Amino acid sequence: KQDEVNAAWQRLKGLALQRQGKLFGAAEVQRFNRDVDETISWIKEKEQLMASDDFGRDLASVQALLRKHEGLERDLAALEDKVKALCAEADRLQQSHPLSATQIQVKREELITNWEQIRTLAAERHARLNDSYRLQRFLADFRDLTSWVTEMKALINADELASDVAGAEALLDRHQEHKGEIDAHEDSFKSADESGQALLAAGHYASDEVREKLTVLSEERAALLELWELRRQQYEQCMDLQLFYRDTEQVDNWMSKQEAFLLNEDLGDSLDSVEALLKKHEDFEKSLSAQEEKITALDEFATKLIQNNHYAMEDVATRRDALLSRRNALHERAMRRRAQLADSFHLQQFFRDSDELKSWVNEKMKTATDEAYKDPSNLQGKVQKHQAFEAELSANQSRIDALEKAGQKLIDVNHYAKDEVAARMNEVISLWKKLLEATELKGIKLREANQQQQFNRNVEDIELWLYEVEGHLASDDYGKDLTNVQNLQKKHALLEADVAAHQDRIDGITIQARQFQDAGHFDAENIKKKQEALVARYEALKEPMVARKQKLADSLRLQQLFRDVEDEETWIREKEPIAASTNRGHFAAEDVKAKLHELNQKWEALKAKASQRRQDLED
Repeated sequence: KQDEVNAAWQRLKGLALQRQGKLFGAAEVQRFNRDVDETISWIKEKEQLMASDDFGRDLASVQALLRKHEGLERDLAALEDKVKALCAEADRLQQSHPLSATQIQVKREELITNWEQIRTLAAERHARLNDSYRLQRFLADFRDLTSWVTEMKALINADELASDVAGAEALLDRHQEHKGEIDAHEDSFKSADESGQALLAAGHYASDEVREKLTVLSEERAALLELWELRRQQYEQCMDLQLFYRDTEQVDNWMSKQEAFLLNEDLGDSLDSVEALLKKHEDFEKSLSAQEEKITALDEFATKLIQNNHYAMEDVATRRDALLSRRNALHERAMRRRAQLADSFHLQQFFRDSDELKSWVNEKMKTATDEAYKDPSNLQGKVQKHQAFEAELSANQSRIDALEKAGQKLIDVNHYAKDEVAARMNEVISLWKKLLEATELKGIKLREANQQQQFNRNVEDIELWLYEVEGHLASDDYGKDLTNVQNLQKKHALLEADVAAHQDRIDGITIQARQFQDAGHFDAENIKKKQEALVARYEALKEPMVARKQKLADSLRLQQLFRDVEDEETWIREKEPIAASTNRGHFAAEDVKAKLHELNQKWEALKAKASQRRQDLED
């Protein structure tokens, strides 16, 4: 029983399961249909979105639509699995429910049709949205770039030209920074151009607008680069101008100092001071030459700016011309200053030479004007010394000639101190002439002194001779006997001849003294006195000469008398013994006696006369 129950139970259970299977199969088909309908309904719902012609008006809206579309595509991706599952379910159901296979296949095909349609719509919309995105992206880039170009133009145009080198350098630095920013945007321009070209190549529906925008963008970029280049040129010109201004200002300041240096009118008051000034001027000229390179470079720089049509070319030309004019004036003043210093140097050389010559001449004048000739000692040595002195003067004539030549040259070139030069030159020449005159005069006087010395020697010789003659004439020796007197007379005759012979020498002395007088001999008066004294002494010999001659004659007669008396006395002494004899008489005794008496009388008279004569001779 139990087995029957179990069997019945099993049959019931089987029927229940069979019933359950049929019900479950119908439920599966219904569920499949429902799922397909829901899926198709969802697809239909999404088809409305996919069929929208709103592709965005700008990048943001396009991006929003794309994000929304991407969400739909993700939904579609998720739905694809469901569609695949439903198709698989349809295949299974067709096999498991053959009776419903046709209806299931219809549903399946309907699902696939809607699925394919929405996929096509999604792809088309995605493509359209992508086209719109690329367009809006391009337009956004276009707007950004054109806006940036506008801002950059404004920024580039905003900078004013600098007024100094530092400002110009900063301006160029900023401008170069702008170029860096422009270069940094080059990829953006390239990307935008590539985007636009891609749109054109793809035959984008907005190709005309894209082409127009590409043209505008290219023009804006070119205009920006042109503006940048224009401003670069302006800024570089500004830099060049400020460099020119700075350098010209430096040169102007330098020239102001040099002009101040040239304002110095000190030409020196001595050779050393002039040499020092010339040294300073040479240093100044070296500085001028060194600066000349900078001025030449400035001139070339200014010429280049003018040739390149610099915006300030007129001012550059004006400053350049003013600078060159000032430079030329500075050179002219420097040349004048050098010429003045050279004139001063020549003047001081002339002054030095003239002072040295003047001092030398004055020193020599002492020698030329000394009165050494008045001292008769060593006259020959003095004459030789004077000849050497004259030779020294002759040797120094070239110095005088050189001084006169130098002075005349200064006068001929119209030297600023020509009057003083002439005065000094004339003074030295005058002193020189006086020196020569004094030297010549001293030479004359030395020769005169030499002649006078010879004259004096002659006078002294004659005076010595006169002393001897006067001594002879003054002698009181008129002889002690006849022979002695005769000898004295002979000597006197020789003396007379000697005195007569000296008349020529005396006349020569007189003539020489007269010549000295006529020649204006410096000691003519003393010479004349000596000559007159000598002549007087010589003339004074005549009287004592005659007197001595007479006295000698008298003495001769006296001595002759004495001789006669002696002869008589001798005779008397010889005869006296005879006369005195008493032994025998003489026939002439009386006569002898008378004769003796007479002789004694004569003897006494003669002795008296002789005594008187002697007294006269002594007187």
